[in-house]
Amino acid sequence: MRTIVLPKLFLLSGLICLMFCLACGSNTNPFNQGGGNFSNASLTGQYFYQLTGIDTAANFREAGVFTADGNGNIIGGRDDFAEGTTITSGSSTGSYRISNDGTGVFTISISDGRVLQLALTLVSSSKVYLMVTQTFDLANGTGIAEKQDPAVFAATPSGTFAFRTHTVSTAQGPSATVGAFTIASGTVSGSEDVNRAGALSFPTFTGSFNAPDTSGRGTGTFTDSANVTSTFIYYVVDADNLGFFSTNTGAPGLGRAETQTGAPFANTSLAGSYAFGSSGDTNVSLAGAKTVGHFTAGGDGTISAGAFDSVEDGTPLTNISFTGTYSMAANGRVTVTLNPSTGTIQQIFWMVSPSRAFFLTNDPNKVEDGTVDLQQAITFSNSTMKGQFAVLMDGFDPFNLVDRVGTLQGDGAGNLTLDEFINRSGTTQTPGFIAGTYSVASNSRATGVISGLSNNLVFYLISGSDAYILQNDTGAEIDGVISKQP
Repeated sequence: MRTIVLPKLFLLSGLICLMFCLACGSNTNPFNQGGGNFSNASLTGQYFYQLTGIDTAANFREAGVFTADGNGNIIGGRDDFAEGTTITSGSSTGSYRISNDGTGVFTISISDGRVLQLALTLVSSSKVYLMVTQTFDLANGTGIAEKQDPAVFAATPSGTFAFRTHTVSTAQGPSATVGAFTIASGTVSGSEDVNRAGALSFPTFTGSFNAPDTSGRGTGTFTDSANVTSTFIYYVVDADNLGFFSTNTGAPGLGRAETQTGAPFANTSLAGSYAFGSSGDTNVSLAGAKTVGHFTAGGDGTISAGAFDSVEDGTPLTNISFTGTYSMAANGRVTVTLNPSTGTIQQIFWMVSPSRAFFLTNDPNKVEDGTVDLQQAITFSNSTMKGQFAVLMDGFDPFNLVDRVGTLQGDGAGNLTLDEFINRSGTTQTPGFIAGTYSVASNSRATGVISGLSNNLVFYLISGSDAYILQNDTGAEIDGVISKQP
């Protein structure tokens, strides 16, 4: 068994001075509000959320559901929390405040005594970016909330789903899994690829889903062909999307599944230009690998015009070009070989559809997984990044854990304005509006500079509305996403 060590900054977190604190239950919005038409009414209905983070005790994973009344109140919900070997659950209530630009704050009180404090930015009324802000336990963490469709809670999910999960086991190290399964009358059969602490396996599995409750929350089990059983809570977002929370003791983990369409697949199912983003753990540190990039798939087993930027254990690689090959099975499993100058990369894709895939990297030195998205058929330029975007980033630099949420405005002519709420190892700050610049290449790769943040921001645009982002600085491991607000 290998030993995973945290970056040194994790060990120093208890010494960080608390400069700014959100009091329990506070509804004060610390952001410098920009433009927009959001309000408390923008957050209405039932939502599912997931959070990944770390506090003074250990790494944690959190998921749950809540109901917002559109007037600033959380009138019910359920929260599930895993940290080390501890798993707790409780009912929840709370409050929130949303400003016109979609930024705001959120407090949830949970019946087991925990309090969850968050800053947030709405992408829309259906999708919310979240950042943990509670300073009393020096917590850092980020996540996403998605609006649920209660109309589908009455029945157990059914159909064929592609999925991706990432788990950090206290005994076995990290693991990433991608695959596909079919649910019929609560019974599951599937295939998967697992990178567990750098060792790849590809078992089949069977299992079961119990019916969800009125909040869309249910339970299930998978048992693979090596007789390894995984237990989990699942959450129904809608008929095509599920969230996962691992309930295996000592193995905090999260994941998602999406309805698979397009089968039977063939090499022709992967055709066009794609952007991708991935993150994971290395032999040196948790969250020590971050990658963003793009490529063109020919529909004939060839990959061309690829490029990526990455940071691994603090060492950046910038705009590395690559070509490659792939071979796709009828069930959507794709074996991929990429050939950059830095050395061969082996990956496994599982197709969600011809426009989207989940993937992991087959590497004995890291456990990294991510998502591939078909780019829209547009010509990329500075004008593509025009509008106000919700932004979500997380990771660490040489001194602190770093999470940020907020808005990023592009004027379509190369100028940026960032309004961030940042959490540095439990110390939360609002620097105010920060100016910057950007430049978009025709292949979708954009570079950015924001004063006091980074001279080495890299964006790979999926479209004019979404992009993967990496802070490509030496010693830093910070990545995320941006999504355009309406």
